Amino acid sequence: MGGGGVQRIQKFIKYWDFDQYQLSILTVKPSHFYAQDPSLQSDLPEQLSVYRSGTFDPFRVIYLIKKIFRRSNSKAVKSTFESGHSSRRLINYLLLPDSRIPWVPFAVHRIGKIHRSRPIDLIVATLPPFTTGTIASRIRRKWHIPYLLDLRDSWTHNLYMPRLSSIHGRIQNRLEFQTIKLASGLVFVNPDLRSYYQNKYSFLKNARLKLIRNGFDREDFSHLNLHKSDKPDSLFKIGIMGTIYSQGNAPYTLINALSVLKHQSNLLSQKLKIVFIGKWTRSFYAWVMSQTVHPQVEFIPYLPHRKALELARTMNALALALHSDLEGSEMVTPGRIYEYLYLKKPVLAMCAPKSDLAGLVQKSNAGEVVDYQNTNGIVQILTRWLTTGISSYSFENIESYDRQSQTDELLKFIRQILGD
Repeated sequence: MGGGGVQRIQKFIKYWDFDQYQLSILTVKPSHFYAQDPSLQSDLPEQLSVYRSGTFDPFRVIYLIKKIFRRSNSKAVKSTFESGHSSRRLINYLLLPDSRIPWVPFAVHRIGKIHRSRPIDLIVATLPPFTTGTIASRIRRKWHIPYLLDLRDSWTHNLYMPRLSSIHGRIQNRLEFQTIKLASGLVFVNPDLRSYYQNKYSFLKNARLKLIRNGFDREDFSHLNLHKSDKPDSLFKIGIMGTIYSQGNAPYTLINALSVLKHQSNLLSQKLKIVFIGKWTRSFYAWVMSQTVHPQVEFIPYLPHRKALELARTMNALALALHSDLEGSEMVTPGRIYEYLYLKKPVLAMCAPKSDLAGLVQKSNAGEVVDYQNTNGIVQILTRWLTTGISSYSFENIESYDRQSQTDELLKFIRQILGD
């Protein structure tokens, strides 16, 4: 599948030291997903063993239904991205901890077969989906295999997940507790997420914890001339890469700021164009199209990863948003920010001022931070960029976000856990 979440584990695999540890991957058979990116397979090393199990999760079922329609020469089910608040709420209301839970019996059975033929010393489960943590804990109970959790997001304090009933909350908290309690080690993508869990669970005070951020892979940029000067464009383009959900990261206030700017100075606003590169919900797209400034917004469908980076390089600036009014937003650091940093394009970060994302942009001197809800503040930044030009940003302290060095850190942590 495509998308930013898959790239973290993909890059760990790419730079894995097979002389230290053999590595196998367990995943599902082909499933429906809103973005497919076969180009990512080129990163997988030959030494890697990949196992695919069945599952009855909704995405696999949708894939099989589509396959039947194609075989019968009927009109194929249209593949569109509709992951709005209401649909995600329904799925999460019915399936706990998430929509992948029907994978559990298939995954446990397959890992048992692998373990009997090639004994497993450690399981690494990357979350979300949080079902992977549930699988790891069941394997621990059944075969006493230790596991490491790689937490990319908070389980029960998740910005992108709809709020459900108190009963759902208690069940999720119990599942989270059981999974984290049995883990031999935990990796976190940012320090705020680590602090949150340390404060929530006192038993983590003496646990093995590791901070490994997301990052960039230099080889993904090797086809780009980052020092090339493009021909001057009459438009100032702000690019937004990745998946836009209806809750959590949709930049409504950026579009509103463009509307305000248009009202204040139509001539100035006409110099600006906002370009979305990736995927977005139907509801967000429909909302943008209903705004008077929609001719100044361009939507470019999902591209293979390196193609998307190539397009991002042509932007004047890059933006991303986190809804600061939603609980948990301060602990989210979108993976695309690290590639923004490597491209050295000025960043417009619309987020909570005290969030990890805000601190990262400020520490790197990579752009501007403004509260997501501060539309006037966004207008001021846009006005300054359009009238006086972009300030000089230095993009400091970004070398540690290299994917290869991050994989080395993961391997060191695994050695600690296994006691080598």
